[in-house]
Amino acid sequence: MLDDATFYLPVSHTSETSLLRKLSVPFLPLMTRMVLPGVLKRKPIRYVEHHVGHAAAAWKLSGFEEALVLSIDGMGDGLSLLVLQCVPGRPMKRLWAVSSRDSLGLFFQVLAEAFGFVSCRDEGKITGLAAGGVAENVTVPFPFRYQDGHLEFTGGFGFGQRGIDWAKHTLADQFRREDLAAWAQENLEKYVVEIARTYLQQTGLRHLAVAGGVVANVKLNQRLHELPEVERLFVLPNMGDGGLGLGALCAHDGIAPQRVRDVFWGESYTDAEIEPVLRNAGLQYRRVEDIEAETAALLAQGDIVARFSGRMEWGPRALGNRSILVRTTDRAVVNRLNHLLKRSDFMPFAPAILREDAALYCIHPEPAYHAAEFMTVCFDCTDKMKGENPAIVHLDGTARAQLVCRENNPGFHKILTLFKEKTGSSVVLNTSFNVHEEPIIRTPQEAVTAFLKARLDYLAIGDFLVNGADGNDLIRPACDCVAPEAL
Repeated sequence: MLDDATFYLPVSHTSETSLLRKLSVPFLPLMTRMVLPGVLKRKPIRYVEHHVGHAAAAWKLSGFEEALVLSIDGMGDGLSLLVLQCVPGRPMKRLWAVSSRDSLGLFFQVLAEAFGFVSCRDEGKITGLAAGGVAENVTVPFPFRYQDGHLEFTGGFGFGQRGIDWAKHTLADQFRREDLAAWAQENLEKYVVEIARTYLQQTGLRHLAVAGGVVANVKLNQRLHELPEVERLFVLPNMGDGGLGLGALCAHDGIAPQRVRDVFWGESYTDAEIEPVLRNAGLQYRRVEDIEAETAALLAQGDIVARFSGRMEWGPRALGNRSILVRTTDRAVVNRLNHLLKRSDFMPFAPAILREDAALYCIHPEPAYHAAEFMTVCFDCTDKMKGENPAIVHLDGTARAQLVCRENNPGFHKILTLFKEKTGSSVVLNTSFNVHEEPIIRTPQEAVTAFLKARLDYLAIGDFLVNGADGNDLIRPACDCVAPEAL
């Protein structure tokens, strides 16, 4: 009882009309100003509802004039799901909402805990496991019901510790993780697809934009872009709460509607800033006249190359600027990367492909061309993809492909183009430049540390190339030592 009380008390669980919300809201500006820097304390403060922030960012960056927008999250401001109709020149129209007490997202968090994963971080592992399971092997009814326009959680045990205990004893102790993952994934897709179809048909809209932590689930997004009612799908690249700051600006028209071209919005470093880091780490390196051509040649011969170039990506996906790249023709590279990066062996790797080659490797990519530039959707793979690139095809025959455009990332596009000239294929494995469960690297120092820790073959950083076997001590932590010539 105490567990339920503490779980349901926060304002995030209350409805718009609740007494708790009415009593709490007047104190929010005072509490906010207490933590603001002095120069900002007297500035006006505007608040944006959680799901409205998600939805505003998804719509304003989609390039769609009119769209149906779904925000699906664990919880936020009393809701777990919000459906809106968005039309230029009018306020976003709320069509339907689901309480946070009936949250599909929170149920996935419960499952993550029951599986021994970390909630709010490892829900994607459930999706990865699902491809190896059979949903029908789970005989427990899925604890949700969608009928008569209502989505209802029927579990009766909540999403706090009681829910985790129930999931451990009733599910995890009785069924294979893979089967449970397939059961959860199948039902998530079923309910969200049914909700999306209902409102697409009601409104007649053909463009769908989505945001919120739940749509980090790329298999769900595949089901959405495959719907016959969907002409185009857009997934906000930073779909989780990391996108809410931008969403708040969009909600108050601080950003003009646009088709977002790229999300390389982070820090960048010059060669003059990079070289001292390499020197102080005691690494042997050389400056390369054409680093993209050198990278393509190394990839063609089967080497693993960590790439650090230009501005860092905004959001959870590494899109070529903070990436580890390798050829995909030999499935043995999967075991090698999993070992080096300490990854879970059931999690699939993703490919990067020239956008102009998408139809060669992905089935029906057209509705999700834009979304796939940010690696936010899955596709069924063609026989060509399955036969030539086994390292990035998942057990279910899908791949989370990134489509690379020249205008978005000319350097990465050049690598794939030159790689294709050498091999006949533009498909390269692209995974984030980090050791598993550490953040994606951001700075040159972090790049060197991760490169040495993972014992990779090459580091292409700025215009410099570091060979992992070129007399470099791959056990020594980076940047803890100084090269003799620097003393």
